[in-house]
Amino acid sequence: MRHFSLLISAALVVGCASTVDPPSVGQSESTALATAPEADASEEVDIPAITVPAPEQPPTTVEVVYAEAADPTVVKIPAIDVEAPIIALGLRDDGSIEVPEDADDTGWWQDGPEPGEAGPAVILGHVDSYTGPAVFFRLDELTAGDEITIDRADGSSVTYAVDRIEQYSKDEFPTEAVYGSTDEPVLRLVTCGGLFDRDVRSYTDNLIVFATYVA
Repeated sequence: MRHFSLLISAALVVGCASTVDPPSVGQSESTALATAPEADASEEVDIPAITVPAPEQPPTTVEVVYAEAADPTVVKIPAIDVEAPIIALGLRDDGSIEVPEDADDTGWWQDGPEPGEAGPAVILGHVDSYTGPAVFFRLDELTAGDEITIDRADGSSVTYAVDRIEQYSKDEFPTEAVYGSTDEPVLRLVTCGGLFDRDVRSYTDNLIVFATYVA
């Protein structure tokens, strides 16, 4: 059995899942309200993470025991033609979650549950880069009931069905809804959305897919 401690009221950090300029091509119509001007393909600049502040009271630690599961290796989303590697992500020194260096990779937050364990498995992916669309470019096209399958290191797999897709301003990131413990396995896919603000080199919003275990 694996023990996972979640600081429910602790400060959690969520950054844009894109570490370089957006592409010169447009995003799908329902994702981006606007795109940035053409970027210089030679220019790569990290985008700052956005901190979700903790309440003033001390954090409360909730410990939940999960059934053990193997680490995830591949995410498959047939409805939007995604089949991509999953790498493990930790935390940066500033407390923000790491993001994949490769725009075609996704990343699993390894301090949370593995897919198939009770609780929220969180997977991040880029929406785009200065070279073009990235792995989660079409994430906004998913609809309720679409299936997401996660292959795991032991050869097993687990499947989730999309419940809903929501978009939040980064300064109103739903920390509890994304990271809060649940009695059943759930999945969260997170990418960027909204406008690209060139002044701060970041999108204004996060797009989040909420999905629940089906098989």
